Amino acid sequence: MEEKLKELLKNYAKSINECNIELAKEIWNQEDRISFIHPIGYEHNFDEIKENFYIKTMQQRFSKRDLRIRDLKYTIYENTAIVEFCWDFYAHFIETNSDIIHKGRETQFLVLKNNEWKITHIHYSTEPQQN
Repeated sequence: MEEKLKELLKNYAKSINECNIELAKEIWNQEDRISFIHPIGYEHNFDEIKENFYIKTMQQRFSKRDLRIRDLKYTIYENTAIVEFCWDFYAHFIETNSDIIHKGRETQFLVLKNNEWKITHIHYSTEPQQN
């Protein structure tokens, strides 16, 4: 199960880096209520996640995206898992034509469906500034 969980996270990063909606649809739970809390929104279903996060945020704001996951921690229960990690996001911001780096942390709640992990909830925020 651990390898499948790591594969899901690899595909999650890939779905963002490539802004791949079909891959995103495969990794998100399509059967139950899902949610995604992020600094500029709170999405309640896959259509909202697709439109407001993948298209309006990732695709329309960044011409290049490179999400790198680090400091992975997880706990697997019978058919659920809690995942925590930090990330570095390297991107090219279209509006200012400049390269940016954002650092953040994320918690994901996963469910096991037909022997595959699916994302049911994500909450992410930026990392606190170091003094």
